[in-house]
Amino acid sequence: MISFYGFIVYLDMKNLITSLLILIGFAAAGQTSGNGLKADASYCNVRFGYCIKYPEAVLFPQEESANSDGRVFFNKKDETVLAVFGRFNQDENGDPITLAKQYKDDLARLQKEATITYKSLGKDFYVISGKRKGKTFYHKMILKNDAFCFALLEYSDAEKAVFDKYAGVVASTFK
Repeated sequence: MISFYGFIVYLDMKNLITSLLILIGFAAAGQTSGNGLKADASYCNVRFGYCIKYPEAVLFPQEESANSDGRVFFNKKDETVLAVFGRFNQDENGDPITLAKQYKDDLARLQKEATITYKSLGKDFYVISGKRKGKTFYHKMILKNDAFCFALLEYSDAEKAVFDKYAGVVASTFK
């Protein structure tokens, strides 16, 4: 499968403007994008206790997963654009995984396959975004009780004009 207190931000100059625009969008978005389009539907996961709002005009929810950990959302082309899911913060031996370790592991994995344009580690969340294989991705993880909850938004350059409008809305409502 493919927030703002106490965070660490690493930016390269090449992507500074893009990252600042994304941050401004996240901070100002609330539940409405810059052109008045809004996230008018929501999905809440009972098992892990997270919720997210999404624009039902462009994201179409599929059935919740069989183990009730999350859901995927398709675009109009029936491609997965948004996946939200949770999992307990434990390794295969049942030992706890820290937020810092999960962040480090995800960042290392993504750096092997993508160009990272933004990364932020906070007290109870992290964000990693960038480009991979002709697509923009936004990877947000929030810590809820003893679980890691993920929102993974990924869209093609051809859909950039549509989904850039919603990235801040979706990200700011993931709680």
